[in-house]
Amino acid sequence: MNKKKVIASTFVLTSVFTMGAFTGVMADSNLKEITAYINQSINIKLNGNQFVPTDSEGNKLNPIIYNGDSYLPVRSLSQALGVPVNYDDLTSTIMLGEQGGNGEKLEGFRTGSSSTVMTSRDAEILSIHGETIKEGFYSLKPHDILPSTLNFRLNEKYQKLSFRVGVIGSPATIVVSDQKNKVELKKFVVSESDKFKQIDISTIGDVDYLDIQIYGIIDGKRLNLTTDKVVITDALVK
Repeated sequence: MNKKKVIASTFVLTSVFTMGAFTGVMADSNLKEITAYINQSINIKLNGNQFVPTDSEGNKLNPIIYNGDSYLPVRSLSQALGVPVNYDDLTSTIMLGEQGGNGEKLEGFRTGSSSTVMTSRDAEILSIHGETIKEGFYSLKPHDILPSTLNFRLNEKYQKLSFRVGVIGSPATIVVSDQKNKVELKKFVVSESDKFKQIDISTIGDVDYLDIQIYGIIDGKRLNLTTDKVVITDALVK
């Protein structure tokens, strides 16, 4: 069953989703007090496999029954289905699916500083392969053992990461990982022949701290192989 059919059937079974506690909701005049029941006997299967909804700390969440309908936690379910979810405080809107637009620049979420990888808006430094690059990150002669590392704080608010990466000199290895949970999200090699390689990662929904590590090649004494420069641009999250 494809994702669209799974989502559609899930909405039939759970006519309304609840998202959890929102700041200041008790003062909202639109709230209506109800009597509902937590049903601990209901089992949930997703694509034929047992599914147990949990909160952000891993505690089990049981369905709530109200007027014969089952209510499931939207964030836990959306993450299981691979569907982005966000909440707009200003309009009190739960937003499912990608929100459209280009997303937000990853640069704005960078934490800390590094002497081996720099944020830049200098087109003379960033532009490679005949393409003018006006904004991005770069690393000069990244090491093959000690990587040049970019750190970002995403606060588990985004679902998709995309960026382009190019290299001058010998190939570089890029590792994108979830720092807090110690999970490797993607590892790949980029070479000069790739020009700029497009990277898309749709598994960052649970990521609080994101790392991008750049490994180069430095072997001047034996084979005279060196990764001279790595440039990352068009880095966005949404």
